Amino acid sequence: MAQGASKGAAPPRRGEDGFFHPASEEELVALIVMASEKQSCCRVRGSAHSVSHVIYADPLWEIPNEANRQGPTPGESIEIKLDLYRGFRIKHPSDPSQKIVEVDAGIHLGVDPSDPTGTWENSLLYHLDLHGWMLSNLGGITHQTVSGFTATGSSGGSVKYSLNDDIRGFRVIDARGKVDEISRDDPDPARRDLFHAMVPNLGLLGVISTITLECKETYNIAGQESITTVADCAIDLFGPGTDKKPSLERFLREVDYGRLLWWPQRGVEKIEVWQAQRIEPQPGFKPHRYEEFTNYPGLTEVAASLIYTVLGNLGNLSRTGAQFDRTFDRAQQLLEKSSTIKKLGPLGKPLAKLISDGGQRGAECAVCALKPWAGPIDCAIPQFFPTLLGVFVPLDADKPGDEKDEPQSFHDYAWQGLPMDNELEDEILPTGFTEMWVPLGRTEEVMGMLRDYFQQPASARESYRRTGLYGWELYAAKPTEFWMNAAHAGGDDGEWQDGVFRVDPYWFAANAGDPTETFYPQFWNLLREKEVPFRLHWGKYQPDYEHGDTTWVNFFRARYPRWDAFLRLRAQRDPDEIFLTSYWRDRFGL
Repeated sequence: MAQGASKGAAPPRRGEDGFFHPASEEELVALIVMASEKQSCCRVRGSAHSVSHVIYADPLWEIPNEANRQGPTPGESIEIKLDLYRGFRIKHPSDPSQKIVEVDAGIHLGVDPSDPTGTWENSLLYHLDLHGWMLSNLGGITHQTVSGFTATGSSGGSVKYSLNDDIRGFRVIDARGKVDEISRDDPDPARRDLFHAMVPNLGLLGVISTITLECKETYNIAGQESITTVADCAIDLFGPGTDKKPSLERFLREVDYGRLLWWPQRGVEKIEVWQAQRIEPQPGFKPHRYEEFTNYPGLTEVAASLIYTVLGNLGNLSRTGAQFDRTFDRAQQLLEKSSTIKKLGPLGKPLAKLISDGGQRGAECAVCALKPWAGPIDCAIPQFFPTLLGVFVPLDADKPGDEKDEPQSFHDYAWQGLPMDNELEDEILPTGFTEMWVPLGRTEEVMGMLRDYFQQPASARESYRRTGLYGWELYAAKPTEFWMNAAHAGGDDGEWQDGVFRVDPYWFAANAGDPTETFYPQFWNLLREKEVPFRLHWGKYQPDYEHGDTTWVNFFRARYPRWDAFLRLRAQRDPDEIFLTSYWRDRFGL
């Protein structure tokens, strides 16, 4: 059903942070009407986990296109933050067995560390856990708002389970302030079209007010993570597999939840395989949590951050100051905890003093000390990097004592265990990535192509230029009917109907340079040259091109059968283009 704009509500004032903070649907409507009357651009920010140009309003050239930027663009645009609008309601309280809930668009899946108003008690997963419910899947983190997660088409790692299957409906406000209630089960085909255009909607079809979800009975997970060389991996990463050693495609099809972290650098060639399956909750269940990095993840992150900051800026160490200062500050916070120092034994106090001195002397002293060594370090990266990485990512075979050759085992509540990257700190290890989605049946072909591309150079330095120094995430996603979702089941002669294989080359965001110019084009172009159909996550890095250049636009249009239908719907719902920014205009060739 459609509803007219609510009357009588005044729009909230712009906050000191530059955002408008509505506390109700009526105030959301009032803001959109105000934007329409003023012909101002109107955008909504969630957790800022996407790159900034995806999120914010024009003038976008004033801000870098990086993830985790917290501020709005300068100007008179209507930029909205939903931190006061995060309600939770059971849809049919007289019959809770239906497990259908309605949530306001600002509710976060879990806790967003960058949001001081966010708590576990006002998150979606907290409310679901109180009722013994859960969602079918979660992403690697749960910082995002539910509306942001769906608006960008994000997904967890599973061919069997998807949060997309839990979505039943939306209340969404168009550019005139009209509120539409749309449902997966609407008998009107045109209304169902609107529903299937919503994940992702990219903020172009209106502002989401609420989302309706059909939850599942809660479940726990049990799993393991192995760290081996590629040669010793229990999965055939590049070939067709055998009965005893499955191919990567078969592994991704059969596992309930899975994620691999591949280190393809020459001399490293190791793989982390994280996998889990559902288990029934049992009375007295006690979780044994997955540990990322080591028993001291905070300190490991600090050390890794310092090293990556140096290695990513050897050409201009002067630009490392801000990241060094953040990292030294975090290190001091960790070591000021007496329990942390005590755990480190006799090394605790000397290490605390070292970090404290570094923080007091500041980044400038660190840079001065490093500058004479920048050239030799750069030349020697292929020689020392394998050993250096081994300190942070040790093989199971290198574990001490009884743990030798034993994968890490864990069992946990699903809401806590599925987002395995939640403990990583964006400020200390700021990470961006492009996310390339290919038909699941192309897994072996794409992995072999990447392996050959990395092995081809005779020069180790050229090989490292191709791989980068960071990890590569590999996982899968279930096919879906949603139009613009990168896992959409249609297109390319039915290749996408079995799901997708996803390849995410990580980028340390404190590196010098723009990865859309210096790093990612080689992979996008490689897939095109080899005629591999692929789509890209809408919230992550995509090709950068001149205004009016439609080469990439036409390539991606061919991957999405409902591309033109989505744009027609966008024009109907936003004829004055208040939701359309220069970034999205270029993405769609408008």
